[in-house]
Amino acid sequence: MTAIALGASHVWKSYGRVQANRDITLAVAPAEIHAIVGENGAGKSTLMRILQGIERPDRGHVIVNDQKTEFSGPAEALACGIGMVHQEFMLAPDLSLLENLVLGDEPVRGRGGPLARIDWAAAEAQGRELADRIGIEVDWHRRSGSAPVHIQQFVEIIRLLRRGTRILILDEPTAVLAPQQVNELFDLLRRIRADGTTILFISHKIREVTALADRVTVIRQGATVFSAALTETSADEIASHIVDGTPPPRAASERGAPGDGVLEVRGLSALSVEKSRQLRDISFTVRAGEIVGLAGVAGNGQVELMEALFGLIRSTGSVHLNGTDLSGLRPDRRRAAGIGFISADRGQEGLALAASIEDNVIAGSQRQPPIGKGWWLSRRALRRVALDRLGRLSVRYGAARDKVSSLSGGNQQRVVFARETAGTPPLLLVSQPTRGVDLNGIAAIHAILLDFRARGGAVLLASEELDELQILSDRILVMVDGRIAGELAADADRGEIGRMMVMEGAA
Repeated sequence: MTAIALGASHVWKSYGRVQANRDITLAVAPAEIHAIVGENGAGKSTLMRILQGIERPDRGHVIVNDQKTEFSGPAEALACGIGMVHQEFMLAPDLSLLENLVLGDEPVRGRGGPLARIDWAAAEAQGRELADRIGIEVDWHRRSGSAPVHIQQFVEIIRLLRRGTRILILDEPTAVLAPQQVNELFDLLRRIRADGTTILFISHKIREVTALADRVTVIRQGATVFSAALTETSADEIASHIVDGTPPPRAASERGAPGDGVLEVRGLSALSVEKSRQLRDISFTVRAGEIVGLAGVAGNGQVELMEALFGLIRSTGSVHLNGTDLSGLRPDRRRAAGIGFISADRGQEGLALAASIEDNVIAGSQRQPPIGKGWWLSRRALRRVALDRLGRLSVRYGAARDKVSSLSGGNQQRVVFARETAGTPPLLLVSQPTRGVDLNGIAAIHAILLDFRARGGAVLLASEELDELQILSDRILVMVDGRIAGELAADADRGEIGRMMVMEGAA
């Protein structure tokens, strides 16, 4: 009997001076759900690329069905039954789900050559048979880009099963799902496991790991440091191994009494452009000393709402900040009026990665005293202001002139917060503040937000982490299809929040 369906034996991999994997050993049993956890930069992605045949190890080897194996590329791994569903779905959005299912491996009628034709009836029959076998329903003729994200994910899985995948690797598969959709995914994975498929589940959500996995392996600093059956460990023990010590403290969230309205939004609408979501008649208030959470399945308008409030996209309706009408103002004018903006994409929008830490932390203030006056800029004052801002938020760095790309994800995010909270603006617009941040960084960022609220600041917080919203928020607004579907208390039942997140045609 096969003991190891997929594994690694003493795998080493480096990129220049960076040792990504150090003597990693992994053993995944047949028909097992095996969770792989670790902080960002721990080496998980490198290991998965090796297991999938995208990278070759410098030393050591991959094991498939108890046999030492060398892959020359991902096609060989797929031929051995290994497939991976990435965080960013690989479906072509303008093709139907059925067209995506068979793309690159189409069933044909005829004897081949120029007279061969795609057998769409056979393709649909294959799709329906696979969907029925694992207990889901799919409208195969729907355009992929318009399908709900969990259906897109299911089709990614079915596409791999159709190609003979018996070992399925899932990279952060719940990142964009509502709680009910997570439950549906877990039910699907359990059915696939019962059918004999082996599953590697990469996640940073320990609650989900303990709910789904049969076994967990922790990778830290490129090495495997812990592996155990879930029946023999606990969430606290797993977290402790991830961060090499006791789990980081959860920030206390003592909700106070909010003050007057800071942000007043009335009838805000915005037309969709390209792949953006249309915003429709949005109204709400955020008060001083309050964090208002913005929940929703990814792609329902959360990003567009934040951009409209900051003036990055055109909108109609009214936006008032402490009674001042911001409608029609450019982002720089809205920033000057008192809005701090934390983008969901710090790498592309929140930071200039090729620039220094000090230049990033003072960006937007370079023309203001004491740093600048007109075209004149004082490097000494710039350095003094930068060091003060970095010190206030305890950013860990080597030298202020180092590139900001040299920092960890958590410290990069602290740089963004240090810049956007300078001068204590009355309002922070915050999107996905802990995406790509490790456990200690998450605790630090939560503490920054709670301190900002305690000092009377108003925060609109969009996050795909429902736990994060419930920990930090005073109340939660739910977005569905570009509208505010409703408002709930932060301590509302997760199931109730999730049901609202997947409402169809919210009014």
